[in-house]
Amino acid sequence: MKNIFNSTGHELKFPNIVKAYNCSLFDTDGNKYLDLESGVWCTSIGHCNPYITKVISEQSSKMMHSGFCYLNPVINEAAEKILQITGIGVGKCVFLCSGSEAVEYSVQLSRSISDKPFLLTMKNCYLSAYGVSGERSENDWIQIDWMNDSSIEKIDFTKIAAFVFEPGSSLGLVHFPPKDLIRRIVTNIWDNGGIVIVNEVTTGIGRTGKWFGYQHYEIVPDIVAIGKGIGNGYPVSCVAISDNVIKRIDGNFHYSQSHQNDPLGVAIAKQVIEVIENEKLLLRANDIGSMIRNKLEEMKEKYGIIKEVRGRGLMIAVEFEKNDISSYAEAINKGLLERHIILGKRPGYEVFRIDPALTVEIADIEYFLNCLEDEIKKIKQNA
Repeated sequence: MKNIFNSTGHELKFPNIVKAYNCSLFDTDGNKYLDLESGVWCTSIGHCNPYITKVISEQSSKMMHSGFCYLNPVINEAAEKILQITGIGVGKCVFLCSGSEAVEYSVQLSRSISDKPFLLTMKNCYLSAYGVSGERSENDWIQIDWMNDSSIEKIDFTKIAAFVFEPGSSLGLVHFPPKDLIRRIVTNIWDNGGIVIVNEVTTGIGRTGKWFGYQHYEIVPDIVAIGKGIGNGYPVSCVAISDNVIKRIDGNFHYSQSHQNDPLGVAIAKQVIEVIENEKLLLRANDIGSMIRNKLEEMKEKYGIIKEVRGRGLMIAVEFEKNDISSYAEAINKGLLERHIILGKRPGYEVFRIDPALTVEIADIEYFLNCLEDEIKKIKQNA
């Protein structure tokens, strides 16, 4: 890959992958790999899902791109589905190209209809790769360090335009803010005329066993930013906006880019939702996730090097005890990579993530868990 500039911050391990199906990858030599990271947490219903490849073929043969003054009916159909599964019901959607864009769009929209100077979010979260939501300047943001201090009494909610809530990824470490805290914040925001935005880029589209991570908190936000899994690997995202916010915009917000509301990406998003509904994948995510966490808890008790297992649905983190001699997480991840098993190792942390497609085969999960236990046994034997 001499002509490819890698700026992701992640080391390239396998440069010759040429084929993928569900959670399996294949290289030029025919070697098979197990992808338990869903690409970049995107392939919610598996690589090259046949329903998605079919809709790509069908829609691309009809119409891929929209203009500013004309749209395809599939866009309204997909928007209706998204408003339904978010619980917003009455509102509008805009389709964009990435999760970062969806979050930044949401933040800019909230600022355009409020004269309040600040935005509120959690300290340990990731919102966007760029813009106001990416920089998170002290001039614009108040950040709650909820893991060390969950007090909100010092926050002047009269000055908060919007609360931007990421319900669980926490910089990839999978921590879930307490339900009571979030509900108190949301109540204060609404009581003072602010907007609640939820960043569902990593936690949405069934990842946590519900359509969206905020549904574990029993709230319905004003704006939902959706990315990654909604396109199953295709670059499409969505912002769902409640009717309450739409009425406040009053022509004060403008945003346009070349691939806004393109029918190809929107048709894919609509099909992803239908596959999850038809195949009852939310229930499946909960069942398989419980199976994984139960087995990991058994390993935790048996071997003593796992510090904590955290997760909801098929978003699971395993944190290992710190070791002065070497990193357990690094050693185990290295061993799993040698067995062609790909996980989300968090750089600088004793943590890796398990985020397979909701369609992952039980046999693949059992294989992974057996390999993981083998690698833990090796560490214990060499200790």
